[in-house]
Amino acid sequence: MYEIILTALKAIWAFLKRIFVKICSFVSNIVSFFKDKERLHKLQENRNRIAVSIKEKLASGEYNGVNCLFDKSTDEVVDAQTDAEVVEAEELDAETMRNFGDKDMIVIR
Repeated sequence: MYEIILTALKAIWAFLKRIFVKICSFVSNIVSFFKDKERLHKLQENRNRIAVSIKEKLASGEYNGVNCLFDKSTDEVVDAQTDAEVVEAEELDAETMRNFGDKDMIVIR
């Protein structure tokens, strides 16, 4: 599923909203994104939709992260203009590192 989501994101990468932070906070930059009432409603109304966060460590040592809603039945990012964002950060906080572990993608439940 990771490769499918990455392919979908690459197709819309230039259109995604971006935020820049020194340290990516799991609670402030990931969990709070998905706690938005409209996003929660979109997840609840369709069980095929999942909340996904992906991280990528860049050659510079900094990180790109993507938060989005993904529809497993269509293999598409849901409403990319409003429900997907890129977080560019110099580093990740301990909670983000712990939640991702050695994975590049997590599903937020």
